Amino acid sequence: MHYRTDIDGLRAIAILPVVFYHADFLVPSGGFIGVDVFFVISGFLITSIITREIADDRFSLLAFYERRARRILPPLMAVIIATFAVSWFILLPNEMKTLGESALSVSLFLSNVYFLFKLDYFGPAAEFAPLLHTWSLAVEEQFYLFFPPLLMFLAWWKRLSAVWAVMVLSFLSLISAVVILPYQPDWVFYFILFRAWELGFGAILALTTFNAPGHRLIREILALGALIVILVPAFVYTSTTSFPGLAAVPPVVGTTLLIWIGSHNEGSLVTRLLGCKPLVWIGLISYSLYLWHWPILALMRTVLDTAYLPTDFAILAVIASFALAWLSYRFVEAPFRVRPPKGMGQRTIFVLSIVSLTTFVGIGGVLYLNQGAPGRLPTSTQTLVTFSEDRNSRSKECAGWPTDGEPCIISSTNADNNTVDFLFWGDSHADAMMPGMDIAAQQAGQTGVFLGSAGCPSLINVQRFSNGSTCTADFSDRVISWLQEQPDIPVVFMAARWALYVEGTRPKGEAGTNLRLEWTEEQTQNVSTFDSAALVEYSLRETISRILSMDRQVVLIGPVPEIGRRVPESLARADLFRQVSVPSLTRSAHDARIARAETMLRRFADISQHVHYISLSNLFCDAQSCRLLLENGQPLYFDGNHLSQTGAKALIPQGIQEIWSALR
Repeated sequence: MHYRTDIDGLRAIAILPVVFYHADFLVPSGGFIGVDVFFVISGFLITSIITREIADDRFSLLAFYERRARRILPPLMAVIIATFAVSWFILLPNEMKTLGESALSVSLFLSNVYFLFKLDYFGPAAEFAPLLHTWSLAVEEQFYLFFPPLLMFLAWWKRLSAVWAVMVLSFLSLISAVVILPYQPDWVFYFILFRAWELGFGAILALTTFNAPGHRLIREILALGALIVILVPAFVYTSTTSFPGLAAVPPVVGTTLLIWIGSHNEGSLVTRLLGCKPLVWIGLISYSLYLWHWPILALMRTVLDTAYLPTDFAILAVIASFALAWLSYRFVEAPFRVRPPKGMGQRTIFVLSIVSLTTFVGIGGVLYLNQGAPGRLPTSTQTLVTFSEDRNSRSKECAGWPTDGEPCIISSTNADNNTVDFLFWGDSHADAMMPGMDIAAQQAGQTGVFLGSAGCPSLINVQRFSNGSTCTADFSDRVISWLQEQPDIPVVFMAARWALYVEGTRPKGEAGTNLRLEWTEEQTQNVSTFDSAALVEYSLRETISRILSMDRQVVLIGPVPEIGRRVPESLARADLFRQVSVPSLTRSAHDARIARAETMLRRFADISQHVHYISLSNLFCDAQSCRLLLENGQPLYFDGNHLSQTGAKALIPQGIQEIWSALR
């Protein structure tokens, strides 16, 4: 296959949005579509090579995988080695253990599966995982495992056209992605079954015999339109876009069209622009640039203890990524592509590949079994890290809807164990408060039950936007239905991460995408046009009204301060780096963050004498700042916003001790 500069230019169009998006530049907000462009290019090039070799009766699976090993493994191994070397000095034990696990999954080409199940609600944040970006390599490698044998089989069988077979499989993959996306968005993002259609579009183009239009004007219009449908999503899509699925179709189709138009001898103005030297140079180093940029960004975020890099550091990271990418291309990628007599032979390539992959499997296994090599760190650092596991010990037992229909008991001090004095309802913040509620209830001689689920606001007819959330409005509906069947429960305590639901954005420095709520029922007024704050207020009014109509009282527990970084890890790294002090959350920043949420909660309490509000701010904050530690030096949080079990037991009883008399 002859070399095409326009395809390298197209690689540049793919990699630049990815790098800038990952570096937290404001634009392009949808830079993640660059990966989809890469998939199409890969599908086209690989299929073109395989079909030509099959047609010439010279295709060999062994030779194919040799080429893949020469292309993919040397720079990947270099990046993993460098990442391990730097991480040894800056990562904490749990982080180093996770890095070892991810390196093992990379070596087995299963990192997409690993990260799908590892990055859960309370798992490590994606922004700090140095090898997260290898998920796309795993998708491609899994494609390469089944696709070449499929083409060989179709060439042998001859009863089924290869292009029709790939079209049908690609169509099924796309339809599956569209159908599954609302229910399992992470599966659609990471799994080969739901991404295969993107590589399939490139493969279909390689298998077809349709020539690009001969009329120049048609080529120019198609090429310009194709470029537009790639670039517009890159600048219009955001982290809340339901993606991939149908939203991935425009950049995939645009890429396919540009490759098709570029196959014409004269091409178009757009394809000639793609073939200009600066874009071609970026395209040539694009693979190495993709490999290097993410570990640099992730480790820099780790050192700075923030999910969002300041602009100057982001620019520095991008410059370093380009520099290392060029060095990697020049001294790692290019030499390994040279064949005998000047380069390495097939046997040497396979031996080196097997040895290197096996080595990383071993290193990953050792780090996993050794819990991230904690012995390399001071004892004081190790002690602080352990508080990331200081969570509600009953969380697994009590979170989510009870399988037996019986909620977890909070305290049990009444002589008559069948008497329940209150329901404690909420999300993961309520779950984190449960150990403190247990003590508070014991002190007041009360017995309660808990119903809650991570990420599920205690609001009826509202759910978190389905893309990326496992929570639906069904949970809240079940709580209300259950409460209607329990006429003897007089009080409902409600706790949640109110500030996040109201603002829709996370505090500065916190990892994760912004939040979007959606309404689940038809109403006379168009609540779908409400912003997050208005939607929460509308729904909370409905929720409280439903509870009051059952002749119950409502206690709204206010938000805890959101620190914006994982507190135990932050304190441990400060100890490791011998920092004199750790930046804390100012009281003014906290007050500003919760202002709209607290105003709303207080307003509901002021409207009805049966609704009460408990503010927690003064428990955590003085006039200047909000503390991260108890007096004995133990962290109040197990991450950046959830109370540790120690913190909950120490502060929550203080916060609600006066409410019991008001409820009698």
